[in-house]
Amino acid sequence: MKVAHTKENREVEVLLVSYDLQVPKVDRDAALERTAKFARARGWGFPVVVWSEPNLDRINERLDLPGPIPLTLAFDKEGREVGRCEGDADAEIFAELFAKARGR
Repeated sequence: MKVAHTKENREVEVLLVSYDLQVPKVDRDAALERTAKFARARGWGFPVVVWSEPNLDRINERLDLPGPIPLTLAFDKEGREVGRCEGDADAEIFAELFAKARGR
């Protein structure tokens, strides 16, 4: 996520979304703490939304989910999806997604 902290990408907003609460019989408090600890340990400094709505149909339909995780989506200023990486991404892929989000 170093790519997100470069000068050219400071205008791009990053939001992390966790589906940890969707795991059957998960302990809510433990899942929230685990998610926060995971993000803190990496020093990303981005907001994390822990998806808690029990019905996933709406978000799955809107974002063409479910599929492989991790999943990285890039959106432009108008909220249109402009890029997607299913599975692990490296710095080069993140740079491409950030460029698409910036409209370049």
